[in-house]
Amino acid sequence: MLVNSDDKPWSESGFQGAWGKAAARAGIRGLTFHDLRGTAVVTLARAGCNEVEIYAITGHKPGDVQAILTAHYLPRDAEVAGNAIEKLNRYPGSKRGRKFPTALPTAAKTVKPK
Repeated sequence: MLVNSDDKPWSESGFQGAWGKAAARAGIRGLTFHDLRGTAVVTLARAGCNEVEIYAITGHKPGDVQAILTAHYLPRDAEVAGNAIEKLNRYPGSKRGRKFPTALPTAAKTVKPK
């Protein structure tokens, strides 16, 4: 997916070195390439992608996608919960057309990636 300037796959050390230089030039401190992948997992999930679609893009193992989502990023996430309520409200089998409120209790706060 990513290639170096010779159009060859990166070696691990080559990519780490290039990433470090690019991050330093951009003023990014304390983040790794893996943080970027984790953010991609969350963004794809919020966009409605399923786990298969997510790991096809990010290269994670299927179980790792679920672990990232449940352990670190999405618990009590207001945006994710709101999306779920919207889906429930659109579901034809929901109880006699009852609409559930999209405003969430204050306990549901957006959790920022670690």
